Parts: sequence; C-alpha cells; structure tokens
Amino acid sequence: MSSAEIVQLSDAIGAEIRGVDLRQPLDDQTARVIEQAWYDHVIILFRDQDITLEQQRAFAANFGELAKRQRTGATEAERELGENVMLISNIRENGKQIGKLPDGEMMFHSDTPYMENPQKATILYAIEVPTKGGETLFSNSYKVAETLPEDVKHRIAGRKALQIYDYNTDDVPTGNFDRSKHPHFEHPIFRKHPETGRTSLYVSELMTDEIIGLPEDESRQLLQSLFEHQRRDEFVYAHAWRPGDLLMWDNRCSVHARNDFPGDQRRLLRRLTLYDEHPVMMGEPPYREAAAQ
Repeated sequence: MSSAEIVQLSDAIGAEIRGVDLRQPLDDQTARVIEQAWYDHVIILFRDQDITLEQQRAFAANFGELAKRQRTGATEAERELGENVMLISNIRENGKQIGKLPDGEMMFHSDTPYMENPQKATILYAIEVPTKGGETLFSNSYKVAETLPEDVKHRIAGRKALQIYDYNTDDVPTGNFDRSKHPHFEHPIFRKHPETGRTSLYVSELMTDEIIGLPEDESRQLLQSLFEHQRRDEFVYAHAWRPGDLLMWDNRCSVHARNDFPGDQRRLLRRLTLYDEHPVMMGEPPYREAAAQ
C-alpha cells in the first residue's frame, strides 16, 4: 500500500505529496498514485528532497520519456550534465553563466508550445534559492477555460493560435518576428487533455502571437482579454521555493510565470522535461459546439 499523502496546495491548483523519498525507486502503486494526483491537481510538489540528477531522471521516467533540451546555446555546465538538462540560474563561473533565464520576472507561458509536440511535463528541482522573491506562479488553464464568458468561448471556439519563441528576447510577441529563424507552430486555443479529457485554454502572454483568421487588432484585443483572465487570483498559486523542492507540472493544462528576485542572490534549479507523443488536441463541448453555431 502506498504511503503517499496528498495535501492540496491551494483552491486554484496544486497538491503537495508527502511521505515519499525520491532517493528511492518508486513502486508501481506509488507511481500511479502520484500520476493520478498530477492529473487531478495539475502541479505536484515534493518538499525536502536531497536528490542527484540521476535520481531526478529516475523519478521523471515513471511518467514518460525524457525529452531533449529544445533551447539552443547550451552552456558548458549544461552540456556536461546531458542533453535533457537545463539549469535555471543566475550563477556565473569564470565570468560565464552556467544556466539560462538568470534574472527578473517572466510572463505566463507553458513550456515549448512552439513545437508540434509540446513537452507534456516539466520537473524542476531547487538547489539554491534567494531569501525572497523568485516565486513561480501557476495558473490553472482548465479553470480559466471553464470560466470564460460565453461570448468569448464562441469567438475562439475551433480557432488556432500561433505560438512562437524568440530566443533573443523575453518581450511579448509582436507579430513581426522572423519566422525563418524562430520556432513556431499553430495549435488549437482550446486543448483537450489526452488523459483527463478536460479542456484547457492553450495561450500565454509570453508565447502566443496571434489568433489565426482574425484581423490583427481584433486578435490582439481578444488575446489581451484572455491573458488578463489567466492572471486572476482565483486561478493562481504562487510557489515560494525552498532548497530540496521538486515540482512537476503539466504544460497541457497550466501556465507559469516568475516573480523578480534580488540579483545579488544565487538561484539554481535543475530542469527536466517529458516528451509528449500526442499533438495538441481540439477542445470538446461546449467549445466545439459553440464553433458550429
């Protein structure tokens, strides 16, 4: 019998799983309890873990195939760890950054939506964190989709949005990026989860550039209203990191952002992701029904 205890983190999203030591291999029953908690709560947290990279890999492999790092320009430190590791860090060694995304805030986004098969899960392990700031904010994309006004559901039902990532900037997409240089892909705005069958809103302020088939002004106005809805407090949980935290979140039904933190304090987190064999799927009723009206 599994010893895992599941404790809800907030009304919006997330659960902490207690009683599991990730230094040890998971038995099948515990792995399935954890997987179901992940489907139910979208993000899951394990506190006070002291794990190696190989133990993090072993944990992640219970839930899918480890994905290769997608962003270009791996640092020397990342290359030494392997092709599926990204370091989220502001630390410099010999004058060079050891990781990515070193400073400042980040707007809401999911990971790799600009790919045909976006990575389904991110597993992030905290090694060093600042004394204040640097919280990761998670928004529940199921609840966001469910609570949209009916007229907005009707306007976007059946439509796709263009997702992009410009590796040279963290600015909001503007529609004038060089499509020959930057990865991009069109995905349904309403996404059906292949395991839960639930529908989520699959857009984000950082990576969604346009709603396909709408005039530019209408597209930008509508996207802005969706982004504002995504940021509402009732959908968001802010995670204050502690060393030894491991978080796994579902990119198919959540978006995340980051608060700023003091630049003179060290921050180091180790990231793995899981490949998704499913392309993005269209949402189910009432979204599809609205498109036919």
